[in-house]
Amino acid sequence: MDGARKRYVALAAVVLTATTVLSACGDTTPKESQPAKPARVERLRLAGGDFGYPSAFGYARGPGRIQAGYMFDTLLWEDSTGKPIPWLASAWQHSDDGLEWRFTLREGVRWHDGQPFTPEDAVFSFEYITSGPGATSGNAPTVNLESVRSEGNVLVLRLNQASAVFEESVAMSAFMIPMHIWGEVADPARFRDPRAFIGTGPYKMSSLDEAAGAYAYDANEDHFLGPPHVKRLEFVPAPNELLSLQRGDIDAAELSEEPVPPEQLRAFEADPRFGKLEGPGDWNLALHFNLAKGFPYSSKEFRQAVAYAIDRQDMVHRLLFDRGAPTPTGGLAADHEVAASGLPTYARDVARARAMLDAIGIRDTDGDGFREIDGRKFTQEVQASNRFTPQSPELVKEYLRDIGIDVEVRILDRASADDNAATGNYTMALVGYGGLGSDGDALRNRFSSQVRSRSFSRAQGYVNPTFDDIAARQLVTPDPDERVRLLQQMQRIVADDLPILPLYSPNRMLFFVKSVSDTWYYTPGCSACRGTRNKHLYVTGKTTGL
Repeated sequence: MDGARKRYVALAAVVLTATTVLSACGDTTPKESQPAKPARVERLRLAGGDFGYPSAFGYARGPGRIQAGYMFDTLLWEDSTGKPIPWLASAWQHSDDGLEWRFTLREGVRWHDGQPFTPEDAVFSFEYITSGPGATSGNAPTVNLESVRSEGNVLVLRLNQASAVFEESVAMSAFMIPMHIWGEVADPARFRDPRAFIGTGPYKMSSLDEAAGAYAYDANEDHFLGPPHVKRLEFVPAPNELLSLQRGDIDAAELSEEPVPPEQLRAFEADPRFGKLEGPGDWNLALHFNLAKGFPYSSKEFRQAVAYAIDRQDMVHRLLFDRGAPTPTGGLAADHEVAASGLPTYARDVARARAMLDAIGIRDTDGDGFREIDGRKFTQEVQASNRFTPQSPELVKEYLRDIGIDVEVRILDRASADDNAATGNYTMALVGYGGLGSDGDALRNRFSSQVRSRSFSRAQGYVNPTFDDIAARQLVTPDPDERVRLLQQMQRIVADDLPILPLYSPNRMLFFVKSVSDTWYYTPGCSACRGTRNKHLYVTGKTTGL
């Protein structure tokens, strides 16, 4: 069994383990094998952007959560291996049925305002995000919590049902917040006050310009893990990261969806000032169908016809210059440790797409080259965000024109596009998001009709009882191999039903100024890290351990 599969099985085995201890206090890496800590970085400048108010509840999208995470800590975190490591909790254990989790909290931790972090704060944090105002904020993890209490310096969480992904989805995701501040906040998403940034995290807010997408954070020299390796983090406006890196405005440029000609990449590779880091992509652009809008979106044949019309490989070639690949139709990254094999690829087949549309009554009856439904011209709106390249919706329009569907492209600002995607205010929309390398339970959150979610990545109107049943079972299945089988079955169902058509995933690539910092790494599966922005790196300067 390879390392990635071992890691996955370890997560799945939470309800099987016969012992209770999962981790001991502190850094478990033998001291003699620890690399020397590199010289402290005075300032690190990265590309910014408007991703909401970076409080524990006001941020938007993954990049916003990353910035909130610099100020707020969680019980556990992860290093370059993607495995859980101690953070606010120095050790943790669970019962053999997976229903009770006990976290030993570090002593001597203080909030940024000097107040002590207490077990009562931890209890309050979980109550606030499960039954308090934070539960409806849209930015809190879902916790099937029966009760929470403290026993001295130990936080005890009792679950309604065991979860194979509790460490990743809760212990590494739930921000701890100070009771003396948030106890009086009834609307956390709208709480805009300097006190909203008071956490225990390794960084303190120094300045922000939300509209410009500019943020600055100074190191919390009293952080419980010691002074952070990077003293100051600055996020600056950089619409074109490579150009900003070349001009010296930022110290690292991370490429994702934006088209970059190969000759430009070769120029950076040849420049001795820059280092390069590459990794597989777990971000994708996907075409979402809102099945709740009725016919034709509720018709699997319609969705599959659209899939056969769209040339996903051509999109990779024309948009990414072959720096990527079509995203697997099962909804997980191609290199995911439990990715199902043999999924349909829907290679472009215009004749087949046309025949499928004819069969469900969407035909060109007046000979003008475009199809009608019940005698009325069928014009399809495709929404897209201005955050991503406008070439993507234009290519979709081009492909669908070949099968007789007239498309109107509607480009919205990022906030409006995300809100429409989250509320289902569309019939078809292009939505971009990462996390395809995280635990396979993400499929349940995205596709199960039994999950209540305000995520913009969610499938709207999709109901498949078989999928829902399997999704619920995999979460509590004690046999790790059986859980993998169920997750692969879930992928095959959604690849056939296609409530969402994944389009393409660009390869990750980071160029960085070697003289500023050369300790970069990608964190596998860390949707809260955006690959290279794992705060573990900025705090410790290491790849593993504390």
